[in-house]
Amino acid sequence: MVLPAPRRRWSSGFTLVEVLVVIAIIGVLIALLLPAVQAARESARRTQCSNHLKQIGLALLNYESAHRVFPPAFGRNPGHNLLAFLLPQVEQQPVYARYHFESDWQSAPNKEARETDIAVFVCPSAPSGRRYVSDYAACTLIDAGLRQAMVDAGVITRRSNWAGFFSDEAWRSTPAAAVRDGLSNTLVLFEDAGRPESYRLGQFEPGPSISGARWADDEAPFWIHSVCNGWQIVNCSNNNEIYGFHPGGANFLYGDGGVRFHGETIDAETFVALFTRAAGDVASAP
Repeated sequence: MVLPAPRRRWSSGFTLVEVLVVIAIIGVLIALLLPAVQAARESARRTQCSNHLKQIGLALLNYESAHRVFPPAFGRNPGHNLLAFLLPQVEQQPVYARYHFESDWQSAPNKEARETDIAVFVCPSAPSGRRYVSDYAACTLIDAGLRQAMVDAGVITRRSNWAGFFSDEAWRSTPAAAVRDGLSNTLVLFEDAGRPESYRLGQFEPGPSISGARWADDEAPFWIHSVCNGWQIVNCSNNNEIYGFHPGGANFLYGDGGVRFHGETIDAETFVALFTRAAGDVASAP
């Protein structure tokens, strides 16, 4: 009697080559999708950042409606930042109630208030982990030496009035009537994000902390005193300059409460026309 040969059982699993091919395909798909996911996340963060700035803009308008003037960019003797004056208008009444304007922001009576993190003052695109900071600040002037250099180079035209929204005497309140170029044509607040950490052209720079990082600090306002890549004004450095952590530009707040995103390539002439409040100039569409 001849017995039949036993049947071979073939495994239904994957071969090593097939597994490697699948892993390679998954890797390619992840590599293709990851930039899109990151871009979508940054788009959401930039929108939220813009919304925060919009809320501050509405707070400024509400303050002006109540007091008939806009608050100063900063107070001195005692020292306070613009944002401290806006606490009630950004729904921070409890912090405002604990804030003592008769004392300097750094004084002991203001410790509890100033050591409060306020989300609306922070841009989500900026580095996390910083405490009691603001990524939005007033720019009070363009350095006289820099603007003269730009005039001499033919990059901008000379103005009879170089004052920004807060003027050179930025500790004084600004009446709306002083913004003769129009609130919708005049810049008020800018991103100066990432302070007190130092960043230049998108890269972290180890070294001393940058001043003016805290939302209550009277040194939070800044002036433009340096450029890069020729006459680029935006996103060169956050060392008290205009700097956003958004690819290609930063958010800007106008006097009418509007927020617009301007690219790093905005030309100096357009920027100065938008910066000055009463020069009688008209900015071309940036």
